[in-house]
Amino acid sequence: MAIIDADASARSLATGEGVRVGVLDSGIDATHPDIAPNLDLAASCSFIRPGTPTALPAEIATSCDNKAALRDFYGHGTHVASIIAAPVNGIGIAGVAPDATLVALKACTAEGFCFADSVAAALRYAGDQRLDVVNMSLFADPYLYYCQNEAGQRAILQELTSAARYAQQRGVLLVASAGNEADDLQHPTIDEISPDYPPDTAETRRVRNNCRVAPAELPGVVTVSATGPVGYPGYTTVIAEYSSVGMGVVDVTAPGGDYFSATDTVQDAVLGALPNTPSVLWDGFDPLEPTFPGITVVDQGARYGFLNGTSMSAPHAAGVAALIVERNPGWAQGAVAAALERTATPLACPVDWQPIDEDDDRQRCYGSANHNSFFGAGLVNAARAAAG
Repeated sequence: MAIIDADASARSLATGEGVRVGVLDSGIDATHPDIAPNLDLAASCSFIRPGTPTALPAEIATSCDNKAALRDFYGHGTHVASIIAAPVNGIGIAGVAPDATLVALKACTAEGFCFADSVAAALRYAGDQRLDVVNMSLFADPYLYYCQNEAGQRAILQELTSAARYAQQRGVLLVASAGNEADDLQHPTIDEISPDYPPDTAETRRVRNNCRVAPAELPGVVTVSATGPVGYPGYTTVIAEYSSVGMGVVDVTAPGGDYFSATDTVQDAVLGALPNTPSVLWDGFDPLEPTFPGITVVDQGARYGFLNGTSMSAPHAAGVAALIVERNPGWAQGAVAAALERTATPLACPVDWQPIDEDDDRQRCYGSANHNSFFGAGLVNAARAAAG
């Protein structure tokens, strides 16, 4: 939050009050004290339908009336939501827009799969609800890249594009994570993980620019890369080790964290809420605490954890967008996106940056000091956005 000036000074100007932000993710812990005060439970909905692969029976819903199905069995959605709008209440953390209203749009299963039909249904619902902002820290399964020369993949991509357009035409600003594959989305080369369902069906395939990551490369979507901290104290920022990039794809960047990159601890990641009920992330990380001290923490009975990824950078940008909407309630979603870029802090290509290895698609950063493949228009800034 300090890196993007999401502090008391920014909150004196805007807090996201009256702005509705959809969290298209794995659900939400409706009882968590850093979620519940800002959650619109009535408007929230699960789009996990009968027959959705990897879904637990308890998260399947045939209508939005089933609020129990919103439960976050994975933990990801709760973490993302808290980055956007955890209230200032003396517990845990404060979100970028601590008075914004959260709407849970559950499209990801307990195993973390976000199948395209559920994502598309959630996007259309967001349009029907005329939400202000929707955050998507995901890629739509089962493909990482949807290639338009393949009929089946082309049809799925068209459905996702249509659903996104529907939401955008109804005033919804869509924000998406760039991905954690360290790819250059402008110059993709190899996809080794698609399809990721059914199990053991993935094929290594060469991909070109006729292949798109969705939703990151859908038209009009604000796509966010991730920075990690380098140096302590007085953090400076650099592209995170895992972050995908791409000129013309990445619009802005935001903190996503990067384990062990600055202080050699897990606290170099992003702290956020985790469900108080059993979840994949808590159950997976908490037993590691003796090995990685502090990766999870409990504050006044509420659970939190340090995670990193473009999943964490996107909600920082979505929160800043909520501040812009509050200050400019009549603006179209395109104007909000433009303001998000205009108020960002430009970051030039790092002169001493080196790819992780020869297989890293990000062989170089290209573009200008004001707009480049790593950082887009720059690091989102809550204070400048809140200033109007």
